[in-house]
Amino acid sequence: MLLISLLVLNSLALSEPDITPFGTYLGSNSGVPGYSNGNCNYVSDEDSYVGNIYSGLKWQCVEYSRRWLIITQSLTFVSVDCASDIWHLDYLSLTSDNSKQINLYRIPNGSQCPPSPGDLIIYKRTKENPVGHVGIINKVSYDDIEISEQNWDNNYWPGNYSRTMPLTKLIDLYYLLDFENPILGWMSYNNPKSISCADIKCITCTLPDESNDPQCEYL
Repeated sequence: MLLISLLVLNSLALSEPDITPFGTYLGSNSGVPGYSNGNCNYVSDEDSYVGNIYSGLKWQCVEYSRRWLIITQSLTFVSVDCASDIWHLDYLSLTSDNSKQINLYRIPNGSQCPPSPGDLIIYKRTKENPVGHVGIINKVSYDDIEISEQNWDNNYWPGNYSRTMPLTKLIDLYYLLDFENPILGWMSYNNPKSISCADIKCITCTLPDESNDPQCEYL
């Protein structure tokens, strides 16, 4: 089933021109380089590792986020079918000992708690973006954030980040603004204040994808 899905995605990718060639160095944050996936629909069958620690498929958004956590935080997360599935995770594991875990808190977009540097931004699945998206929030200002990521637009980074995104506060609630792609929220592991805003019971989580040929674990 997975092989068929990969073949379908790869055939679709052949019809779209590459923004930058696959594997092109795009930029770096905190010593973690980001590389081009060629175009957003392409799915490589090449695994990526940091030492002997698996980081994902080259050069997907999940691979970059996991590799960033491995290199900068000595943390990792379990294998997921799609980036949007990360929203359902409750913990990160230490790279030195997978049996040791720290809590991962899902903070819905429109929360009383703002995002923090190091948080993961998670996009919802849509028809146009069937697997969602994940990136690393690297810097938070009063009106925007900086994100590092892979396979968003596969363009060269303007600095030590891939792009910026507006952050606004409305009636004491913080919103990350993307008017084309819905954002589930951000996931925090290093800010104790986020616990008060966390969706502990996974109320904002989606149902399992029970279609005949599910691409992701959750809708």
